[in-house]
Amino acid sequence: MPITDEKTVSPVTCLQFAGITLDTINMHARLPEDKLERCRVLLTEFYNKQSVTLKELQSLIGLLNFACSVVLPGCAFLRRMIDLTKGVRKPYHHICLTRQCKEDFSLWLNFLNSFYAKLFFLSANWLISSHIKLYTDSAGSLGYAAVLGKRWFFGHWPDSWKSLNITILELFPIVLATEIWGTIMCNHCIVFFSDNHAVVDIINKKTSREPKVMVLVRRLVLNCHKYNILFKSKHIPGILNRECDLLSRLQVDKFKLLAPHADVQPTPVPSSGIGSYLKTLNALCYITGVTQNV
Repeated sequence: MPITDEKTVSPVTCLQFAGITLDTINMHARLPEDKLERCRVLLTEFYNKQSVTLKELQSLIGLLNFACSVVLPGCAFLRRMIDLTKGVRKPYHHICLTRQCKEDFSLWLNFLNSFYAKLFFLSANWLISSHIKLYTDSAGSLGYAAVLGKRWFFGHWPDSWKSLNITILELFPIVLATEIWGTIMCNHCIVFFSDNHAVVDIINKKTSREPKVMVLVRRLVLNCHKYNILFKSKHIPGILNRECDLLSRLQVDKFKLLAPHADVQPTPVPSSGIGSYLKTLNALCYITGVTQNV
């Protein structure tokens, strides 16, 4: 087999392969400096523009999609850019850049400064949520709940939420758990168990075509970024999630009989006007057209 000289290098500790720099000293894969700088320049330019052509936006999306191979939180913040291209037919047609899209540009710039490299070998000791007693559940017409060891919380859905897709309702307590118990899960690899296959798939892919769901996905990714939590999700049969099932159905007395080890009182869920929990709630209400206070 002939050898191509320009593609042949002697043994080195840092090698570029398929557009990614592989570093055996630091044991991570990262974006080459030229691609990293190109991403930063384009994102800054787009942030300062009011509109771009379809071709320009697609080019940026393609570049950032490639960067997702090493920029772990990035996938959740591509969806709104992709949505802007829907229905635009000609490559020279202009697309107005929304405020939400520019927020994603800003987050991407932050990620490129913090997460431009991915370790080759992550810890094999995934902290499976069943080991630390982390379960969540949702009853569509009643409420939601989460249990973490002895800690637990629950709440009832506002009437305006009861008609929402069950995927949103199942995802919400997972996001809320990372907000309330983020310091406990800090610096760990966590597996979130859910009895909803769609939720498991969305968490693992960090994206969804449904804008309402993406409000929560983005919040989940940002929470885990804040507390340095690496996460994935696995499915669990509902029959194995009995404690949370009772709480989500607001059957607190039965829950206490089933779990006598649990704290006497639930962990407080932030009330109106308190904490980032409400920001997530209000954002979702805004997108779904809900205007009542909750």
